[in-house]
Amino acid sequence: MLKNRLIKKRLVLIYSAIFAVIALPVAGLLYDSYLHMQDESKAEWAMHATQVLKMANNRIKDDLAIENKRSFMEYRFIKVAKTISAGEQPTYSDLALNFPVTSCNSDSSKLDYCSQYAGLIGHFQIDPDGVFSTPYLPAGALGQVQLENKDIRESFQNRLKFIVRDMGIKNKGTAATLDTSKIAGESSNALDQLANEVDLSKSKNRKKRMRVERTSEQEQFAFNVESAKMDTSGLYRIFPYVGTMDIAIESFQAELNRQYIVFYRNVLRGEENFVQGFVVDLREYLRSIVDLEVGDYANEDNHLALKFTYKGDLVSFGIDTRFAVKVFEENLAEPLNAITMSVYVDKSVQEAGGNGQIISNGQLLFLIGGIMFLLLGGGLISIYRLTQSQLNLAQKRQDFISAVSHELKTPLTTIKMRAEILQTSYQKMDDAKRKRSFDQIASESDRLTRLIQNVLDLSKIDGNRWVANIRKDWPKAVLDDFVTMYTKNIEDHGFSLTVSCDSDIDHVQLMMDRDAVMQILTNLVDNSLKFSKNADYKMIIIEMKTEGDHVYLAVRDYGPGIPPSEMKKVFQEFYRVENEMTRTTKGTGIGLSMVKKLCALSNMKIEIENANPGLRTKIHFPPMV
Repeated sequence: MLKNRLIKKRLVLIYSAIFAVIALPVAGLLYDSYLHMQDESKAEWAMHATQVLKMANNRIKDDLAIENKRSFMEYRFIKVAKTISAGEQPTYSDLALNFPVTSCNSDSSKLDYCSQYAGLIGHFQIDPDGVFSTPYLPAGALGQVQLENKDIRESFQNRLKFIVRDMGIKNKGTAATLDTSKIAGESSNALDQLANEVDLSKSKNRKKRMRVERTSEQEQFAFNVESAKMDTSGLYRIFPYVGTMDIAIESFQAELNRQYIVFYRNVLRGEENFVQGFVVDLREYLRSIVDLEVGDYANEDNHLALKFTYKGDLVSFGIDTRFAVKVFEENLAEPLNAITMSVYVDKSVQEAGGNGQIISNGQLLFLIGGIMFLLLGGGLISIYRLTQSQLNLAQKRQDFISAVSHELKTPLTTIKMRAEILQTSYQKMDDAKRKRSFDQIASESDRLTRLIQNVLDLSKIDGNRWVANIRKDWPKAVLDDFVTMYTKNIEDHGFSLTVSCDSDIDHVQLMMDRDAVMQILTNLVDNSLKFSKNADYKMIIIEMKTEGDHVYLAVRDYGPGIPPSEMKKVFQEFYRVENEMTRTTKGTGIGLSMVKKLCALSNMKIEIENANPGLRTKIHFPPMV
């Protein structure tokens, strides 16, 4: 037994080592595959984010292209005028006519004009002398013109003025002193203005794209009227101007804070520098340039986030970025290149590799890995248990051989001893002693015969050589034959036998194997005799009862019974409740195993239960016919 335990411990170590040798590399491969899948998933989302950025940059470019084409005169209240004194109606700029302004994304249906800019607040201009104006109010000689909604226009202008100055945007050019002779007699040279602007751009360490716009005589005249200054006499001096002028217009730049974006450009008119631009709401405009992507965020299944940063967080759309993985980060196109756009993906979706999957790729990988480890572990455990069962079976067979040898040796020794006594002292023995010797020889021979018969029957059953002889018979007659044959053996062991049968059992016939029933009764009674030899009540009770349409046969003793934990094990071959090293009863451990097999071959069922005290074994015959 000690050797067997050592072998089992050695098997545990061997199979544990095999599991570790296989499991560790497999775990490494699974983890590497998991990381690779995460990288692939991240690359897919980064590609998607690149498309979003490209879309946003194209929107910025397209929006600015529209504003870049806007004429210098559009930022004035009057765009074209021939002569005010003739009473002709001047042509107002589009921005002046279409007030209040709004974006095309607005829900307002009362406005005839809208801008491509979401969140547009308004346009402005800063003159060379620092005067702030908007196209919504006339200036100069036209400052006293009566307009509808003038209070609203003034509030718009004041708001724009506050935002622009708060951003620190000023006209850095020097205001030129108006020289009427120069204005009347000279035409500006666009190339000179471009050269001057290049010098101005160097101070900002950035090269600016510029275009040249030529104004008409009517536009020049309108500009002079609106720009006229009051002289010392309190009168406005309007300077007539004939001819055209080239205007150098710089591309838009941008300044921003957490609320607004100010797009502005420098414009050179002769030697004068003007700052023109417009203000938009930052959040609304950023939302508009990614409107297709942001539109999906209304869907509760979305797992993306767009985040814009500039000297700290500006605005984000989508899920909470604290619970997401950053998959992309890059700056927007000019002039908003100071803003960084980041794309985040929910951790679970990033592991899944896409939205809408029932189970993520990572979970699937871990599921496959878990199944692999379960199969590996289960296989090794099964092999270990099979090996252990073979070891246990080998040990039980060894115990069986030892028990059979002992069981064979004991009756043979007794028979030989009694035979030698009779051989040498037969004449000296009286009849009583000779009878006891002959009876003991006969008893031990019967015991030896039963043992050998059990072994032979078990061999037949295991080798499928047992042929069940099932036929209609009287169960009460079989029981009577057994009682007649076995009562003396029971009494020789110091036990009494009690037989109890129902009154109508004499008239019952069943399909049964007579020899199998006799063998079953013999084994059951032998077990009771062996394990109840120290019982207080040395009694064997055999009952034959009817329950409904079937009959059962029960053998009951008053021995120690069987522990509940051992109930299912006693039918195993060679299994004995007692330890083989310390057992005090004789036996081979094949009795109940053979009884169960005989019952199965004869269409019967066996049931055991503790009777407190003792054990009751019930054999259920097939239903009555």
